[in-house]
Amino acid sequence: MAHGRATEPGRTNRDKLRQVQRERLQMILNRAYLHVDFYRARLDALGLVPEDVRTDEEFQSLPFTTSEDLADHYPYGLFAVPLRDVVRLKIASSRDGRPIVVGFTRRDVALWQSLMVRLFESLGIHERDIVQVAFNYSLFPGAMTFNQAAEALGATVAPSATVSAKLQLQIMRDFRSTVLATTPSFALHLLDTLEEERNQGRESLDLSLKLMVLGPDAVPEILRERLQGQLGLPIYNLYGVSEMVEPGLAGECPAQRGLHVAEEHFLVEVVHPVTGAPVAPGTEGELVITTLSAEAYPLIRYRTGDVVTLDPTPCPCGLNTVRLSSVLRRTDHRVSVRGIPVSPQRVERLVREADSNIQDFRLVIWTRMGLGDSLELWAVFKALPNGSKSARVERIRSHLRRELGLGVRVVDVSAEKLPQEGLTYKTVFREKMEP
Repeated sequence: MAHGRATEPGRTNRDKLRQVQRERLQMILNRAYLHVDFYRARLDALGLVPEDVRTDEEFQSLPFTTSEDLADHYPYGLFAVPLRDVVRLKIASSRDGRPIVVGFTRRDVALWQSLMVRLFESLGIHERDIVQVAFNYSLFPGAMTFNQAAEALGATVAPSATVSAKLQLQIMRDFRSTVLATTPSFALHLLDTLEEERNQGRESLDLSLKLMVLGPDAVPEILRERLQGQLGLPIYNLYGVSEMVEPGLAGECPAQRGLHVAEEHFLVEVVHPVTGAPVAPGTEGELVITTLSAEAYPLIRYRTGDVVTLDPTPCPCGLNTVRLSSVLRRTDHRVSVRGIPVSPQRVERLVREADSNIQDFRLVIWTRMGLGDSLELWAVFKALPNGSKSARVERIRSHLRRELGLGVRVVDVSAEKLPQEGLTYKTVFREKMEP
């Protein structure tokens, strides 16, 4: 399957792009049918072969693929190539917290990199730039793609990983970094640090930055406005799906009117989260994606769990690919805290693993500017004749820290003090006061 460097389809005729999508959809349906037992069984059960799927209506009648399906076939049950052809494995997790393994062939990796290169080029990143990449590489494997795309453009890469905000700023100044790639949460932390410096008399505008590229989480508009207003530079968001490519699937252009989808490689739908029926453009719904070029891990009508809106109108930048809004929320109640995805269902399972005598609990997500900043577990403990509550609290705290990779403050409360406002699967959001 030929799919080398990504071209820029957005400046071509929509009819031509739709024809490319139809041709590649037939190819991916055939690939999945021939090489993935799961998809062959599904089509056989419907009495169909790939050539029977010719119209949009026929395609939309195919069943969805869910993260639970992926976990059910862990590790390699959905691979469409022999393992010897897979050059990269990436870990993800299902909505219920079970592991998923995503595979990439050499061509898949090359395509992912080329998608990132195209997004970088659209933002004006070039060979004279110094790109500082400030992600936790262990928590966000897609961070490596920022490095690879910048290097492919001939830019200089400065991986700065998880060093402190003060050291990040020192690197920025010493290296004269022109582009910063990081998470929205860390961008806010950097802004706090710059304000501390300003209060101590240091001029914060001595940076060489010309733009920031933030991901994988959505950038709340209030944060974008604050960053752009105080730093005087544009802030761009990229989007991806951990079971496909993350990031690189979609990204903002200089017009900042939404995330342009790489439509020649991904077919997107927005459906009602409950009925699964298509919704009108501009209406909130769950994003469903079909990979059109994946060799190792083809996915057909995959439910991402991300609630978005879709805008098919031409963009002022000149591209005519459809655009996604930033992710508005999740259908599975998963949240992001300092860039780490947290599933309330998984937390409940971990809590009961550590202490089976918890009566009830709430997750309290403290936010700043719409971003998850810290996590607390407010727990109601059943009384035990020989149980020390402090020891039980510490056992839960340690278990959550180990499994989530995130510090969690565990608070012993009475049932009457459990918060009820805005409750979403035992989860409450509370905005922190500005420091």
